[in-house]
Amino acid sequence: MKITIITINYNNLNGLRQTINSVIKQTYQEKEYIIIDGGSTDGCKQLIEEKKQYIDYSVSEKDKGLYNAMNKGIQKSTGDYLIFMNSGDIFFDKNVLSEIFENKNYTSDILYGSTVYNYLQGGIVRQPRNLKIMSHELPFCHQSCFIKGNLMRKYQYDESYRFIADYAFFYKCYKEGKTFELIPKIISIYDTKGVSANKSYAKSIYLERCKITHVKPNILGFMKPIIIQNIKKTIKAFLPERFIDILMNRPIASNSCKPLSNIKQF
Repeated sequence: MKITIITINYNNLNGLRQTINSVIKQTYQEKEYIIIDGGSTDGCKQLIEEKKQYIDYSVSEKDKGLYNAMNKGIQKSTGDYLIFMNSGDIFFDKNVLSEIFENKNYTSDILYGSTVYNYLQGGIVRQPRNLKIMSHELPFCHQSCFIKGNLMRKYQYDESYRFIADYAFFYKCYKEGKTFELIPKIISIYDTKGVSANKSYAKSIYLERCKITHVKPNILGFMKPIIIQNIKKTIKAFLPERFIDILMNRPIASNSCKPLSNIKQF
């Protein structure tokens, strides 16, 4: 199976270098690599030129936003499955694609797995949650899922959403009965400095989610996740971490940051 990896970048030279190197190191051979750069001025274009032997298609030009850039990559893709590994994001290890796709033939529309969220103090492994929460949030990380190429090329991302067009896409797929398949692997290490990870956009993201799910915005709906998060922080500050692990039925210290080198594949 042919896998297309798409990287979106703008003025993130160090992040782009990490992502390109991660893709190059993948031992799986049947892959296609596409880079869409938004007209960077920090040396990214030169880096892309240096690595052109590993890149099947690239362009560096102004775009109309993140999802416009992603759609450009989708339109140029030819893979059986697509995955987005944006600048700063990397595959968990060099064998991710091989372990998932070597000598295998999937039919599901969307394959999804676990993610390491990379914070300044270390990484935390996040396993996908139940798909039922798709009604109000994405149960998995975008960088840890593979989308069937024909499906992605048909739908693409709705560029009227600035922040969570990816959620709009997966929500639509879920409601239409597209097939989702859990892959019991850590797929990516996600750079938490991305746009959708920025808390200053919380209200805009909430309003977009309401539009997607046809829910009328209200102050309680906006404040609820913030209140829950603050309650969690308070509980964490006063209760022993092991006790919290028991309450939440999760492995010991699974919510503690660890050096990335100490996190092992499943």
